Amino acid sequence: MTHPATLLKNSWRAYGRDFRAWLILTSPLIVLSALWIIFALMSNGEPILTPLSSLPLRIAVIAGILVAVAAVILVARVFTTAVIVSAYRSLNGQKPNINEAIKVGWRTFWPVLWVAILRDLVVLGGLILLIVPGIIWGLRYSLAVQAAAIEGKRGMDALHRSKDLTRGKLFETFVNFGVIGAILGYGAWIIIIAAAAVFLVLGEMVALVVPASAASAVAAVVAIIVAVAEVAVIWLIKPLSPLAVTSIYKDYSDK
Repeated sequence: MTHPATLLKNSWRAYGRDFRAWLILTSPLIVLSALWIIFALMSNGEPILTPLSSLPLRIAVIAGILVAVAAVILVARVFTTAVIVSAYRSLNGQKPNINEAIKVGWRTFWPVLWVAILRDLVVLGGLILLIVPGIIWGLRYSLAVQAAAIEGKRGMDALHRSKDLTRGKLFETFVNFGVIGAILGYGAWIIIIAAAAVFLVLGEMVALVVPASAASAVAAVVAIIVAVAEVAVIWLIKPLSPLAVTSIYKDYSDK
């Protein structure tokens, strides 16, 4: 069993070696994150359609939302696949080819999306049944997207490939994903919360020395700075998850 720390170290080494490539490949994903943060700040949690009394206007808004969702799925899937393909090259000691990775992402959009949907449906079905089968199937098919993006597997073949890779390694897979998920997930939240706390404290300190009439402006500036810091942290951390999962895939493939 390869220790999760080794997998993380391999991922971190690849990340540092090709830092510029990861920033370029994940930039469209970060734009989506930034747009979502802006939308959340502007909507302030209120339903979009509530103020719209005109039925044609509501239909137009719904159509716009559906188009936006489709665009988000397209961009997210294409560039996530590009990161996976580049991660595999980097973990093998090769320099990522950004243009080629993006082409692979476009070319395999539908097959990889279908594999991701199939995997999610299988796992969801297991969770609905008795929860435990869903967890087992989630581990068993956790590398299906990597098999589709890197090996060109399609549909159930990708799921079967993931099943073969994880055969006899379910506990190892559980430990790998658990440790990596905890470190990357909690680490990201800790950094984001710490950055937000620092800027909020600074904002409160500034608010004490500025006139009351400028307090709203100070609050707005602080909110913008916190949002920018949050996006920056997400951008820096975003490549590490696909790198780590692809590191698990490579480790199992090489055995």
